[in-house]
Amino acid sequence: MHETRLYLVRHGETEWNREDKMQGVKDSPLTDKGVEHARLLGSRLKGLTGGIDKIYSSDLGRAFDTAVLIGGYLSLSVNRDERLRERNMGIFEGYSWDYVRENFPQEFKKTVSDDNSYRIPEGESKNEYIEKVRSFLDFASREHEGDRVLAVTHRGFINFALRIILSVPFHERMGIIVQNTSLAGFTLHKGRWMLERFGDL
Repeated sequence: MHETRLYLVRHGETEWNREDKMQGVKDSPLTDKGVEHARLLGSRLKGLTGGIDKIYSSDLGRAFDTAVLIGGYLSLSVNRDERLRERNMGIFEGYSWDYVRENFPQEFKKTVSDDNSYRIPEGESKNEYIEKVRSFLDFASREHEGDRVLAVTHRGFINFALRIILSVPFHERMGIIVQNTSLAGFTLHKGRWMLERFGDL
């Protein structure tokens, strides 16, 4: 019987990624590089031992478009799931972190503090987002026993998933960069997700 595996993939590069703008739940189209890298990842996943059984994606365009490109190589349709969305960054969206730090100093300070209940104006708190990430991780372990599931999502989701699984506090720096179209692989072991690979196949 197959082990249960979950592969989290960040969407391909977008125009706002290139401009260093925070996207959140706003959207930006994939660049040519983003499209190319999604296709390359799809081609490589096609040769993955054991294959992929199911593809899920954030319903935001940049992730869904990436998932469709990958799914074309795997002959799989894509299932949208809002839990895979990026965190709603409210008034910060469309700006760089440097701009936010300078122009929203109090909001920035609270956002990077250890107060997980602080909600960015017009956005989400860490606690609200944590619940969405946990919900999808629990769903994948419960509903896909023995399957290999691919979920195309966002940097924030993968960052939070890693923190939950590796027990890293949410106010501490991870020391990890989640690149576009990078892959994080997890294996379910005795009811717990364990990090198996990060950044590549």
